Amino acid sequence: MLGTRIFILTFLLSVGIGAFPQSNLRIFAEKEGDNTVLYADNMEVCMISVYLTLSLDNLNAMDEAPDKTYLVPASTNRFRLVTLGRANRKRTRYAYNYMAVFGDVRQTGYDRNYLYDLPFARGRQYRVEQGYRGSFSHQGENSLDFNMREGTEVRAARSGRVIAVVQRFNGNCWSDACKSMANYVLVYHSDGTIADYSHLQYNGARVMIGDSVVKGQLIAISGNTGYTRGPHLHFDCYLPGIESKRTLATRFRTGRGTTSAFLQEGRTYRKGY
Repeated sequence: MLGTRIFILTFLLSVGIGAFPQSNLRIFAEKEGDNTVLYADNMEVCMISVYLTLSLDNLNAMDEAPDKTYLVPASTNRFRLVTLGRANRKRTRYAYNYMAVFGDVRQTGYDRNYLYDLPFARGRQYRVEQGYRGSFSHQGENSLDFNMREGTEVRAARSGRVIAVVQRFNGNCWSDACKSMANYVLVYHSDGTIADYSHLQYNGARVMIGDSVVKGQLIAISGNTGYTRGPHLHFDCYLPGIESKRTLATRFRTGRGTTSAFLQEGRTYRKGY
């Protein structure tokens, strides 16, 4: 007899990135003889890491992942997560909850030598208002804030595929109430890293989910949305994690493109390429 099913949806992305689009990920159960199998449908254009926890009564997880994390490929139906086997003929009950993020949370390696382009148009220059591990709001993060007025073109720092776009917000404040109200574009790279371009203008995206973008392409218009005290472009590149993302220090081409550097807080960088 199929027991009671309870589930709680919890989606984690970093502060300022917003909620995971739950309509494109579905976890469901089906009976197979005496067993119950949990499946996932992933309609996103990127793989998803699903961290699954189970509460079982008279059932055993027969093929549970050691770290309880499952990598569900992009555009996949009926991806088998775990089989729950009946221990005896008594009544069975189960409950599950899960957290999900874009990308592979097990990944540790990436292209450390990649040179990123500055995320703005050729001939422009902007000051790094806050650098890596800045004391203002980047404590413990390898994130960059460019002092960029609203309406400025944002260009792709690296080629990849657009996996998320939010552009519905039209306000900002310096309180927790605004931390989930930033407009943003996420771009998935060939080495599994993800770039986050945040605080964009209302309806400021110039790309759609699923688009392939090339380095230097116009992808958005900068703004002043979410948890901000003034207009700027927030950029970071990260490896995903279930509870928090791992932001990475990235080297950029500078000047005419013949030099490179890890950008420093307080310095102004011109894009001459």
